[in-house]
Amino acid sequence: GAVYDAKHSALSRAPDLRGPMGSIASKVLAASAGRDRVMDAVKALALLLVIAGHSLAWTVTSSGSVINTLDAVPYMFPLTWVLQILPLFFLLAGAGLTRLAAARDSRGYLVRLTRLSAPALPLIAVAMVLALIAGVFAGQDAGRAAGLLPVQLVWFLGVYLVLVAAAPLLVRFSGPLAIAIWLVLILGVDLLRINVNELIGWVNLILVWGLFAAIGTRLERLRTVRRPILAIGVIVFAAAAIIAIVVGPYSPALISTDAVKGISNLAPPTIVLALVGLAQICLLLLLWPLLQRALDRDRLWVPIAIFASRAMEIYLWHMLVFTLAIAGMIGLGIAPAALSPLWWLQHIAVAAVVLGVVWFAAPGLGRLARSLAGQLARPFPRLSLGTAWARGLLVIAAIALLCVSESGVAEPVTLRSVLLLPYVPLAALLVLGIVVGIATKASAGVDRVLGSGRSG
Repeated sequence: GAVYDAKHSALSRAPDLRGPMGSIASKVLAASAGRDRVMDAVKALALLLVIAGHSLAWTVTSSGSVINTLDAVPYMFPLTWVLQILPLFFLLAGAGLTRLAAARDSRGYLVRLTRLSAPALPLIAVAMVLALIAGVFAGQDAGRAAGLLPVQLVWFLGVYLVLVAAAPLLVRFSGPLAIAIWLVLILGVDLLRINVNELIGWVNLILVWGLFAAIGTRLERLRTVRRPILAIGVIVFAAAAIIAIVVGPYSPALISTDAVKGISNLAPPTIVLALVGLAQICLLLLLWPLLQRALDRDRLWVPIAIFASRAMEIYLWHMLVFTLAIAGMIGLGIAPAALSPLWWLQHIAVAAVVLGVVWFAAPGLGRLARSLAGQLARPFPRLSLGTAWARGLLVIAAIALLCVSESGVAEPVTLRSVLLLPYVPLAALLVLGIVVGIATKASAGVDRVLGSGRSG
């Protein structure tokens, strides 16, 4: 993304914070020097809204079960249009792939593989143990839930790794004509999903998120598009999404739910999500100058930068803590009616506890991931891998993570099938660990790979 000119950037000025927090602010400003503040803020916001959505998505029933809140109050589905802004995350992730695609060595690919995969290893291992304990003490169904809910979100990392591997293709196929072809392909996959076989729809897991990443590779040029054109884009793409919902069999919600009629727009994604994402992109570009001016204020930027520095760990681990908290609510028999005052009090309290736990645990979890990557690298000799090998490792890690997210890690030595692929949870964990170890050693050690600031 764009980097501010030093003479105009707030980072080149002395921090405007005073008092006890001044030294912290100074360190944050120094560490984030050269970062594009809008990009980092929007990526952090996208992940934060995912967490906010999850904090509202569960409701304990009087029978002691847990349902999606939309099952109780389906008329709240418009809220998903506000909370679902992951298209913007993939857009900004794509901006970071432009330099990667132009690089002549494999280091950039390997660095990203380690940074994205290593934090998932302890989460998968903990979920595996938790599933075994829950299965013994609470039954098989509880064990399956404990082995699935905490790791469902690693689909995001799996898709991201595929897009990193495909960076040169995304850069090449990102022009206006190419984007039109992307949309035609996405719609074609939807039609095959609806009329031929539902499994075909999973091709859009890569196509839809890949569309946003491909657009992101041209972010610099897109930021020069005139504001009237962007405003028209917001209206046209949003209207097209609404028309697709009215005409087609799509759900009006942007998450997976049985509460409102229609096929899911998220698992797998559809042309509706693609069009909504394009509208969001136009809106972001329209607001970019305003956001840039606002974030030029150090007082606003510093807390955002601090959250962004812990966002990966918070994103990955919050569902595990939510799972434990929800189990506690079931055990205590606290089951207020959806959206009642007591329900809001319950969810605010649980969300505060969960965010507090993962916030304070995040630095330690980050250190654990770095240490684990270093330990996994030790058995391997010094390696020199070309870009083809690095991309192959990225795809292998992606497949392992996508299988984990789809089928979970309960019954860790049981063979099962995930989208026609054989899958054993423990084997997937071992394969992911080996890939992380190879990538870490090949990119010259864990300190150089993970010690510097996070990659865009």
